[in-house]
Parts: sequence; C-alpha cells; structure tokens
Amino acid sequence: MSMPLSLENLFDSTYEGMRAARFKSASEAYNMETNLKWLNLSFKTKIVKHKRRGNEFIVLLVEAHNA
Repeated sequence: MSMPLSLENLFDSTYEGMRAARFKSASEAYNMETNLKWLNLSFKTKIVKHKRRGNEFIVLLVEAHNA
C-alpha cells in the first residue's frame, strides 16, 4: 500500500540519511506513527532535546531495499 500524498508531504527533510517528518508535539508524532502502522510501513522515532527550542520528535521512514 502506498502512502497518501497528505502524509508523503510531511516527510520533507532528512535525518541520518533517511526521510524524516519533524513534529513539535508528541501527540502529532504519535498520530503519524499510527497512520504508518495502519499502512504497514516501517519507521523509527527519535526524540531530540534542545535547550532553547524544546523537544523535537522525528519520525524516520525506513525504506525497504530491493535485494
């Protein structure tokens, strides 16, 4: 199942060489994780702590490599 365009547009950056969606709240990241689970897509989540900007929640899309 492919990802809807509305979710695809949220992955507008990269982190550790993977496509990433960045969120300021845990609830937004959790909603993205729920959508990705429903679509059977693999992902990882990172929490980056900033002293001045607060926490940033990064959802990384794990691309499947064709062997």
